[in-house]
Amino acid sequence: MKFKSLEEKLELYYDKLKNPSKIIGDWAIIDLDAYNKINKTKLTNINDITNYLEEKVILAESKNKFIAIKYTPNFIATKFVDTEYDLLLKDWDLIGVDREYLYKGKSNKRLSNKEIIALIGFKLSKEAKVVLDSFE
Repeated sequence: MKFKSLEEKLELYYDKLKNPSKIIGDWAIIDLDAYNKINKTKLTNINDITNYLEEKVILAESKNKFIAIKYTPNFIATKFVDTEYDLLLKDWDLIGVDREYLYKGKSNKRLSNKEIIALIGFKLSKEAKVVLDSFE
């Protein structure tokens, strides 16, 4: 990770936290470019959903991309990459921050797997719907 790119990304996030350009429910969309890049992507498979305390990681695939979604009641971050190996190397993109947590210090209810995927704007194939239902 390059320090300059991290610093630029943090400045962008801070500016967007103060003045979000898009709000979905209680969520402020922070990185609109990353959101638009993955919005309306059709997931063909859900590979794994891991829960650890308050954190949830969803690993999925589209036709030609690998996607990781990290969720806590405070934020949603994603990785949208070409190879599985890049899931280890690429930085996370902060997609959304819960405004209730940001301004009041408490978060709303935890989102389900389906709600997380719908919030980001992913579409699901029939096979992915079946697999997602099996994780619920």
